[in-house]
Amino acid sequence: MLPYAAMLLLLLACTEIESDDAPPTLESQSLKTIQRFYEDDAAEQVATLIELVNKEVTDEPHGFYFDALTPEDVDMFEHSDEAIWAHTTGCGVLAKMEGTVDQYAAVVPEADQSFPDPSYAFWTREITAGTAEGFVDGEPLDTWNSIQKSGFAIDVAYDMDKDYRWYGDTLAMVSLVPEGHQPVGISDTELVVGFTIELWYTLDEQLIWYNGSWTEIESPLDEDGVEIEWWLDQLIAGTLDYYWGTQEHATGIVHVDGGDDTEG
Repeated sequence: MLPYAAMLLLLLACTEIESDDAPPTLESQSLKTIQRFYEDDAAEQVATLIELVNKEVTDEPHGFYFDALTPEDVDMFEHSDEAIWAHTTGCGVLAKMEGTVDQYAAVVPEADQSFPDPSYAFWTREITAGTAEGFVDGEPLDTWNSIQKSGFAIDVAYDMDKDYRWYGDTLAMVSLVPEGHQPVGISDTELVVGFTIELWYTLDEQLIWYNGSWTEIESPLDEDGVEIEWWLDQLIAGTLDYYWGTQEHATGIVHVDGGDDTEG
């Protein structure tokens, strides 16, 4: 799931995702991959998304702004019409990573997932379908996650499904925070809904991590006083922090901004 910056995303109205008649984009295909994740054509859709991600890979990690969802975009998942869909802005983030897909997959079944970021008060994971042993051998894995994050004077708690599927050497995962699965009484900030697709795969012997996500956060902060681009930049930066924390845990290699990654 998403790092703390995602929890702070203030939600302003944006245009809708392009129609099926429009040329495929990273944004539209990220959404379609979420929509089709549990369908028979998921492998084909994942391959289509990878083709688009490959066109955007550079030596420097970076991100893209995404527009808002509509309820029809995610009507295959549990949600409530009370969600403010015009507020579900998001982004895509990608980076070249150290290590291998297998190294990252090895930490997926761990019960404590709080390792990427010290802002996690806790992140506990329960396997709901599949087994840890079967997963590392290429079988599907479904998990239920309970999370609380703290920082910037805001605490937010939420539960989510995060499910993993192998397509050859590519590992794809979807995170779903359906409306109605947020613990009550933690704070005035609420993660209402969240939809995320992630990919780990190898391109020219280089590990690539891609994350495309949409969330709606309701917060007591003054939305009128904040530029949406600033919050999206924080979301992108926070997602990259999540990448580097996971990299260190999975591989022992510490990311150094502006320099070479080093063995921990």
